[in-house]
Amino acid sequence: MKQFQSKKEKNEIINTLKVMGKKKNLNVLTKQDKVEIFLQREKFSADEGAIPVRFCGKFLKEQESTVLKGKFTYGFYLYTLVFVAILLIAVRFGLSVWQKQTDNIVLCGIVAVVLLLVMVYVRYKAKSAKKYISDFLMQVFRM
Repeated sequence: MKQFQSKKEKNEIINTLKVMGKKKNLNVLTKQDKVEIFLQREKFSADEGAIPVRFCGKFLKEQESTVLKGKFTYGFYLYTLVFVAILLIAVRFGLSVWQKQTDNIVLCGIVAVVLLLVMVYVRYKAKSAKKYISDFLMQVFRM
């Protein structure tokens, strides 16, 4: 969970996020105390815009400062998809062991490795977009 802190008021920070977001080709959506920030994909190269990354956060008031706490999410349910795939692979593996189907056991191993490689690839490709959004938020909250 990421956290950004500033002495400014929430409304001033939201206005700054929107103005600077347009300059940096970022979409900033706000609704009450929540904010979503994501890249305008058509404005970025394949490196930053390859994986849809969003920062979803909530503004909190702590003593004399405004805090934005949030996390990065993908444009799709990566962890849910992986969990379901692992569950299905485990069930298939168990049935293959029980029925002594060695070909299916090997296939389950190959699919698990491919799934792991996909997860690593997605996290690697999303790193530059996460860094871009994090740098943007640090810049706004330093002002």
